[in-house]
Amino acid sequence: MVKEYNIIITGVGGQGILTAANLLGWAALKEGYKVRVGEVHGMSQRFGSVISYVRFGENVYGAMVPEGKADVILSFEPVEALRYINYLKEGGLVFTNSRPIQPVQVSMGLATYPEPEEIKNIIEKKFKSKFISFQAEELAKEAGNIITTNVVLIGALTQTPGFPISPETIKEVIKVSVPPKAIELNMKAFDLGLEKAKGMI
Repeated sequence: MVKEYNIIITGVGGQGILTAANLLGWAALKEGYKVRVGEVHGMSQRFGSVISYVRFGENVYGAMVPEGKADVILSFEPVEALRYINYLKEGGLVFTNSRPIQPVQVSMGLATYPEPEEIKNIIEKKFKSKFISFQAEELAKEAGNIITTNVVLIGALTQTPGFPISPETIKEVIKVSVPPKAIELNMKAFDLGLEKAKGMI
């Protein structure tokens, strides 16, 4: 049992961020932890930035992860990982889906979208943390539906060194949280994410 484990989940509206947070929260609860889940919807229905906090452990109080205390950032979009990097502790880990979704400011020509290598360098050199980017959406498509990108990322998350929730527990929660006809699809997405992460950490 860990005393405290903090996860930041971020992306843009419609990517299944809140669902991912709830799945992880229920899995942690199933393993006997005290759990706190918080979220900021923002402009979630207009592809705006969304952040969820998942905290669990023996002694966890308050739903929001303090800055500099997140063990992992699970990001559904690369720049969103950078947007909330101040929450990550030194030596933490960032998992991100590699496909960019350009903010409105970029499409309007008011800002530029950073190159993937630039994002990686900022996170690894300035914040001394590990950055892992992969095509989670492509794995979701391989599983059968892009909507399972969040489950692919959760599968990858389970391979984080020292991650305290077993993949089996998370699978059990997924099975009772999705419609029966979608169980096989989600199991495949989870396993694809898990196997992909094994070769990257």
